[in-house]
Amino acid sequence: MAFRRSIPQAELRAKLTPEERANGPVYQASRGGWFKAPTKPVPGTPKGKTTR
Repeated sequence: MAFRRSIPQAELRAKLTPEERANGPVYQASRGGWFKAPTKPVPGTPKGKTTR
């Protein structure tokens, strides 16, 4: 059995559930994998409170 050098993004995305696709991990090539999406500040909210 041969090893693959890379896995197609479509194949990785197919393994995620629809809920995970909507708000799940984000692929970051620079970091080499899937990571939790960074939280972003929302205009109008007090400092310290952030949401996606």
